[in-house]
Amino acid sequence: MMFWFQLCVVVALLIAVGWIAVGGGGHMSPPTPDRPEPAVPETGLLARDDVDKVRFSVGARGYRMDEVDDILDRLAYEIDVRERRIAELEGPAGAAPEPLEPSQQAETQVTGEQGGAQERAE
Repeated sequence: MMFWFQLCVVVALLIAVGWIAVGGGGHMSPPTPDRPEPAVPETGLLARDDVDKVRFSVGARGYRMDEVDDILDRLAYEIDVRERRIAELEGPAGAAPEPLEPSQQAETQVTGEQGGAQERAE
């Protein structure tokens, strides 16, 4: 008889501990986002202050590579646009090339890297 009483007490304690562990019948608080916004404007060219405000969230293996790649791609594109604009303003009138579209950015990077390698080889 004592064995059954002790068994019932142990089972009741296990149930009570399990109930408390899963929240004690209450609801969990809503999740809070832990990823900061990159804090850069969606349109227009970036300024130095915009780049200084950029914060990336940390993932399991460091920074989230997709966020870093997106910002770096945009910065590379905007640098290219600014360089073309400078060339347009410093060069002869009417010889200005059109700014690159984002889809042309990768082609420019590959061409620029190949050109730089050719210059170093010479």
